[in-house]
Amino acid sequence: MSDRSSWESRKLRYWAECSGQSRRAGLRSSHPAPAAAPAQARLESRVLEQLGTSPSLCAHPFGIASLTSATTSLTLHLDAYMGQERYSFPEHCLSRLLPATPSPGSGDDVPGIPGLRVSGIDSSGRQLHLHTVRDPGHAATIVLVLPRGLAEGWTDVERRHRHWYEDNGLRPLWTAPQLDPVESDFLNAYPLTERSRARRAAVGSALLRRIALFHTVTAFYRVQCWDDGDSWKIDARTAHPRALWHDQLLQRLCHPRWGLPVHVAHRFCHCAEPDVPYQWGHTCAFYFESDDEDDRIYLRVHASPEGRDYDRQIETLRQVGASQDCMARAFPPRSVQHHDQHHQAEQVR
Repeated sequence: MSDRSSWESRKLRYWAECSGQSRRAGLRSSHPAPAAAPAQARLESRVLEQLGTSPSLCAHPFGIASLTSATTSLTLHLDAYMGQERYSFPEHCLSRLLPATPSPGSGDDVPGIPGLRVSGIDSSGRQLHLHTVRDPGHAATIVLVLPRGLAEGWTDVERRHRHWYEDNGLRPLWTAPQLDPVESDFLNAYPLTERSRARRAAVGSALLRRIALFHTVTAFYRVQCWDDGDSWKIDARTAHPRALWHDQLLQRLCHPRWGLPVHVAHRFCHCAEPDVPYQWGHTCAFYFESDDEDDRIYLRVHASPEGRDYDRQIETLRQVGASQDCMARAFPPRSVQHHDQHHQAEQVR
């Protein structure tokens, strides 16, 4: 294989891993994960904040099965359900992303992302187009795509969500042509927070554009991510007794050509040391730094923090449609076998 074809193969592999799509889908730009324009990065960073701490398990991290990215747009293919009760994940997305007037007693906190607006729904009803009015003259768009197996379209989901807000005395803001006064007041009330978010937006956007790495090259069954005001925190959980496979993620995130402009500055991990005692509840920690202080990332990988019984997690992931490949990667065979035997025993009773 020539150097050129080998380089193209590695590029396609990185694109497939960070997008969650097959290599056969092709490479749509010169960079596997192109950097977002400033306004787009600010929007994507807020999307990561809002979806990064979902309270229930989804089939993929943050409920994003795959994505495609361009400089001024990002398309997210969503999971259908979340949690053991199979709540609608698309509806959860709207509750986390679309802004409305504050609820009584909540102070001035605007739910959702201030300035985010619905541009429209495509003719098939499967794609919801969103844009921001916070940066006039600067294009920034997000497209949310429903999974194929879901019967209802975005029109039904949005209507139900809007009626819930109206029935509870809240005013939806996602169709207003410009910033509403309550949104402006909220943004102006926390100028330091907004400036801090803007400085770290490029990192948040870059992480979101590579979110599929957390289910293609790792063995995590849950990932959470948030901006703590000083750095981006990533909290991952694995059912393996040692936090295995995290080095593959580190290599992809720090790739010199296609990764983030960061390096692992501090590493607290003993996975590779053969004499370290076997431990459940083991945690590995990695601190990423760059030349820019605002590019700091902190990754924690917890090995089996919830004990050795993963029946609830396995059952939930199956309920929300996790693939067999993802399940086999996330859980040791004995955990799945234990769950299946326990489930069969319950069925016999």
